[in-house]
Amino acid sequence: MHRRKCTYFLTRLMRVLAFIALAWIPVAYGKTCTQREASAADAAIDHLDTWAKLNEAFNKYAQCDDGEIADGNSEAVARLLVDHWHTLPQLGVLIKRNPSLKAFVLRHIDTTLDTDDLFRIAKLSTSSCPIGMSSLCRELAAATKKVMP
Repeated sequence: MHRRKCTYFLTRLMRVLAFIALAWIPVAYGKTCTQREASAADAAIDHLDTWAKLNEAFNKYAQCDDGEIADGNSEAVARLLVDHWHTLPQLGVLIKRNPSLKAFVLRHIDTTLDTDDLFRIAKLSTSSCPIGMSSLCRELAAATKKVMP
């Protein structure tokens, strides 16, 4: 009988703890995206032509990174990597200041990108990595490998 009560208590406790953990998820991940922020994030996508601008948009609108906005962010990341590979060290500097930017960039190397862009990013990552960027290049190459057909 004592064992049954203990099991019941532990089961109830686990349910309560799970509920509390789930209730805190929105707080842990920050604020929700308002309509105004979503509109601003969408408008900013067309101007994400430097790593600094991408970092600024990430800092302002990370909570809006979903759906069409996420697709636009992915395309911006691809364009910066493919068309402005020589600026990768600038990304490295920004990542040192804001480590979560790296996860954002890697997450946006995804299946929405053009296959040619994915192959180009993979090739640049493995054959044209700037000095001091080998760790990031390996992660970029691994990210492309995960999503390439």
